[in-house]
Amino acid sequence: DGKTMPMIGLGVALSEDDTYEAVQWALSYGYRLIDTAAEESYGNEDRVAQAIRDWGKDEVFVTTKLWDSDHGFYQTLEAFGESYEKLNASGPIDLYLMHSPFGGRIVETWDAMLFLQSKGYIESIGVANFGVDHLEAIANSGRPLPVVNQIEMHPLLYQQRLPLIKWCQERKIQIQAFGSMMFGYSKWLESELLVNMAGRYKKTTAQILLRWALQHDFLIIPKSVREERIKSNSQLYDFVISEEDMTVLDHWGDSIPKKKRLMYKKSWNWNPIDEADVHLGKTHYWPNFEGVEESFVEDYDYGEIEEEAEGRDSSHEL
Repeated sequence: DGKTMPMIGLGVALSEDDTYEAVQWALSYGYRLIDTAAEESYGNEDRVAQAIRDWGKDEVFVTTKLWDSDHGFYQTLEAFGESYEKLNASGPIDLYLMHSPFGGRIVETWDAMLFLQSKGYIESIGVANFGVDHLEAIANSGRPLPVVNQIEMHPLLYQQRLPLIKWCQERKIQIQAFGSMMFGYSKWLESELLVNMAGRYKKTTAQILLRWALQHDFLIIPKSVREERIKSNSQLYDFVISEEDMTVLDHWGDSIPKKKRLMYKKSWNWNPIDEADVHLGKTHYWPNFEGVEESFVEDYDYGEIEEEAEGRDSSHEL
């Protein structure tokens, strides 16, 4: 959509009381993207906002997300209003994502996001944890496509997700990876393959995984609440993984059973890409949003939209 966003950001899922300090550290080490989500999932939008306000320097790109239970046109408007208030925003939210297709009413919810974007409350809109069939539901309905699809992505999953990656790339949907460091599972981070490779590059195993993602042109949002790891997770531009080693990592998961490649499924029994049904919901709102109760938007005070600041330092075009 012509907008830009940083390649590297800080994820704050499950950061809880450590969120404020983690965001402050991240900003001090050059991060300019913070990825949060609604109260029902991350529950730390207010702490993210406070940390950014107290930082008070360069422009920071903020992503937040709509939780599954808030799908539906008017439910989305209300949930966005709550996020907007917690983020204490005075201008558009940079990126708003539908957290997963598990909430159903995909097209109806997408229409609400398009509506909010048309009103100037959101710069860019996207999705997370969407498979090809969920994305096709939006495409086949004639709507503008998401600019981002945020999915679990690391070498073990690469071949399994390659059809989804290619589908997105062909339509200029940017893949943003979460779980890049395999959710910290020592079984993988301390594996012989990864430890030996990291030793040759004189880097940490986490840095190898994050650099692998960047070389595939995936945006990354590594999560940590430890200062030293937040710092090291951003030090990724002083080395390049060879083509041979990239191929090794690309095929690392080939001999591993599919059910063991999904770290999020293991941790939370949550796999929307493969398990969520496709449910469109009401489809009459777009493109003119006829019948939308404007009074609903007016009654829910989103705040005043200010002119967007110029000169944002971002590095990837959406």
